[in-house]
Amino acid sequence: MNAKYFTLYLMIAFAGLAYLALDSFIGYRDINPGRVLLIAIPDMVFFYLAYRTCPPENQPAR
Repeated sequence: MNAKYFTLYLMIAFAGLAYLALDSFIGYRDINPGRVLLIAIPDMVFFYLAYRTCPPENQPAR
């Protein structure tokens, strides 16, 4: 994967996380677990893609 997409993946993931928080805050009384998963799973995918495209000098030691 190309490292130039690192910032784009992070922006999409954090925007989805903010949307999840806003959606959960608005519908606090009746939170739908299916809807939470529908929003959270793509966020996890984008966080994973950002992790995989992270430049080598910024990756944690293994």
